[in-house]
Amino acid sequence: MRTTLWYTMRDDQLVAYLTSRMPGARDIRVSSVTRMPGGASRETWAFDAAWTEAAEPVARSFIARRDPTASLLESNNDLEFDLYTALEGSGIPVPKVHWIERDGAAIERPFFIMSRLAGATDARTLVTAPEFADIRPTVARQKAGILAKIHAFDIARLPSLERPPSPAAAALHEIVKWERTMRRDTLEPQPVLEFAFSWLKRHLPPPPRSLALVHGDYRTGNFLYDQTGITGILDWEMAHAGDPIEDLGWLMIKSWRWAGDERVGGLCSRDEFISLYEAAGGVKVDRDALKFWEVFSNVKFAIIFITGTKSVVEGKTPDLLLTLTAFVNPGVEAELLELIR
Repeated sequence: MRTTLWYTMRDDQLVAYLTSRMPGARDIRVSSVTRMPGGASRETWAFDAAWTEAAEPVARSFIARRDPTASLLESNNDLEFDLYTALEGSGIPVPKVHWIERDGAAIERPFFIMSRLAGATDARTLVTAPEFADIRPTVARQKAGILAKIHAFDIARLPSLERPPSPAAAALHEIVKWERTMRRDTLEPQPVLEFAFSWLKRHLPPPPRSLALVHGDYRTGNFLYDQTGITGILDWEMAHAGDPIEDLGWLMIKSWRWAGDERVGGLCSRDEFISLYEAAGGVKVDRDALKFWEVFSNVKFAIIFITGTKSVVEGKTPDLLLTLTAFVNPGVEAELLELIR
């Protein structure tokens, strides 16, 4: 068993669960159960499993995504599972999902299990370590190309996906959702965010030609990579139907630049990323719309941490990492004021 400061996932729990799910497997063994770093809305646990099936030895590596006691944002376990299922074979690299459990009987809280892909997620290593210098242009190109594929995916295949009533309502739908979240969760006045919401309502962008699949958290740090480039896109818990330029606004905010300079996601310039995205089949990027979604993304980022702080104050979790508001939000608010001054 591996234990973090607050949470555990036991080997015997996983053995019992896999036994119930794989009736043809014999002598199931689980090892290397480890909680992975990060995870704003769901715990991520890696583990290895070995068994015998049809007289042949089998070994696999898995990821369990389990609901936490509280998180930085509300998310839908079923939606993330459904997305991974629908995206399999689409050309968008995602892990293969296997099982989902909607109650907490097996390992204490709802979860799903998927295969573990090769690669690392550490953003700062990718954008600063000398050994990855040669692949950064490749990763930038792949990151833009995969995003274009995400936005071209047929959302009719995802009936459970949250969506506004029409393309014209896409921006206002997101404003209303996140303004409601701020008013529900804030513990103190938020004058900068109030000002930003007012600005957003006065500067609604042109609507997209059609609603697209929006990842919602597409950034360096939410994909796996190795020396060949990107191996998998992760963390779809904020996915919804909306304006595809929303994803570009999110990945361009200062919080995700990592390298300490102006490169988008620590990989390339803003203009270069837009050119790569459009060349890969992405929508034509309206610069005024991009500014709107960049302002919106900073607002959203700040509210996510407001929600996390409330969870700790209300005693829903002892995870002090959720209380980063005082450290993160002043910088986010400064960027907001710079964008909309």
